Parts: sequence; C-alpha cells; structure tokens
Amino acid sequence: MSTKVSLLSLGGTIFMSQDASGGNARPDDSAGERLLATVGGGAEITSRALANISSSDVRPHHLADVLEHARAAVDAGAAGVVLTHGTDTLEETAFLLERYWDREAPLVVTGAMRPASDIGADGPANLRDAVRAATASSARGLGVLVAFDGHAHLPDQVTKASSRSVSAFASAPSGPLAIIAPDDLRLLHRPLPRTVRLPGSPPDHFPAVPVLAAGLDEDLALLDHVPPEQLAGLVIAGVGMGHVSPAAMPRLRRLLEGAIPVVVASRTWSGGTSTHHYAYPGSEVDLLDAGAVMAGLLPPAKARLLLQTLLADGAAPERIREAFGAFVS
Repeated sequence: MSTKVSLLSLGGTIFMSQDASGGNARPDDSAGERLLATVGGGAEITSRALANISSSDVRPHHLADVLEHARAAVDAGAAGVVLTHGTDTLEETAFLLERYWDREAPLVVTGAMRPASDIGADGPANLRDAVRAATASSARGLGVLVAFDGHAHLPDQVTKASSRSVSAFASAPSGPLAIIAPDDLRLLHRPLPRTVRLPGSPPDHFPAVPVLAAGLDEDLALLDHVPPEQLAGLVIAGVGMGHVSPAAMPRLRRLLEGAIPVVVASRTWSGGTSTHHYAYPGSEVDLLDAGAVMAGLLPPAKARLLLQTLLADGAAPERIREAFGAFVS
C-alpha cells in the first residue's frame, strides 16, 4: 500500500506562534516547516498551504479548494489526505467535507489547541496521528475522519467539547471511532454506513440559514423584523428534545406556511431531538404537526450546514426531511 500522504493546510492554531508573553497567538507561515520536520514515521508527505487563517475565517470556497486538491492527490496515488484546520469550526468543516468526499482513501482533519511555539504544543502529535490514520488500511472507505489526541472521530458525531483542553474533542453517542496506533486504527466500534452524500463541491456561498436559540422567555420575536424573503431556511436550537415556547409557534408556522424550511435541533450536548415524547404547545410533536423537521442527533451548527447544502443542491421538502431522517434515532 502507498505511504504517500498529501498534507493540505488552512492554518489554525497548529500553525500559529505566540509572542514573548505566551499569548496573542497569530498565524505564522514558518510554523509549518518546523511542524513537518517532527512528523517522521516513514510516510512520504507532500504539503500545500491553501491558506493560513483562523477557523472562523474559513468559507465554503476554501473547502471546495480542499476537495479539488484532495481528489487530485488521491487520483495521483496518495494513500490519504490530511487537512490541518483551526479547532473552532473543525467539526463543521469535517461534517461538510463528509457530505462531498467521494474517494475510498481517507481524508483526515486535524489541528491543535496550543500554538506551535508553545512548550506543550500538541500539534506535532496530532499531525503524526493524522498521517497514521491517512495511511491506515482500516480507514479506507470510512470517509472523512477527525484525528485528535490519539483518537479518530467520525465527523457526524464529533464536537469540540472544551475551549481549552488538549483533549478538546468528544463524540456522541458512540464515543471515538478508534485509537490511532502506529500501524493501523484500533476500532472501538463499527461505524454505520455513510449518509447524505452530495455530488461535486460546496458552492462559493450558501443560502441564508440563521440559527436562533430557544430558551426561557424567548419567543423568537426577532422573526417579526426579518422579511421572509431574506431567509432560505431557519434552524432552531431548541431546549430539551427540541422544544420552543408556545408563543414562538405562530411565528414558525408563518414561515412554514410560506414554504421556508424550519429545522429544530437540540441545544443540549447529547441525546438529540425526539419525535414523540411530548405533545404540549411548542413541543416536538407540535412542531412536527406544523411542518418542521427534527435534526435528530445533529447539533444546531451541523443542522444548519446540512440544510444549507441541501438547499444549494435544490432539494425539495421531502428530500430535506429524508436527509435529516438519517440522523433521527
């Protein structure tokens, strides 16, 4: 099996350096060369910096660029592809890439919580593990993976669970997919078949789909001041199993009656939405009766991306409902 790995970079903390005080980390183009020198492991690595930006600055056109280069590298004989990325939106990028990645070779996303200049930098180990995952025989056919702190995660389940810890990522409901060993992945469970695949690459710009959070004394009154024509869709970060206040329901019904899709996720970290537990006004049953779609196990940020990709692909309401149904337990 080939040991060639294509390393693509969009930057992030893994390619940042701090000032003398140990703070104020900023992108550092020289950090990449120093980091590559630490990887080792016998893999033949070719690298290309596509950008050196924070993850909050990543746009769909960056990910289209990633897919173009990643596909070309695999078609030219690379065993796999590694993408370095900032951690703040890493889970969203991995989730989005998973919708479009169409090769047997793995596409592994990684990053770091500590800058390259930090005495306890975690980037070298994460990059080494990402390269190992990219060449692992067990990783073939699994699609996009996230490599962090010695574990491989599935993009549909992984989330950034800490804004500070080097063990920043966790997966729900199944936990990490595998421990990354020097010779292969040690699978901790067998993944389900990959779902909701789309052709091509993301468009340069996604349709406008905001996320609004439900909560105590939140009636979503903001919707009274947003012209419906400015919304392609809406995602609600609902409380509990996907609930809103009764006073919010007339506003959501107006959107749904105007053929604007409304997807309801849970703002709770695990457990997702339900379809049948509660039937009071504003509950999941009430929302479903009004025509809303439940996001299931997808958190609000990923629900937004899935709805945007489907709308960009011209999906009709039934296809949208079917796509989210793959995440409903």
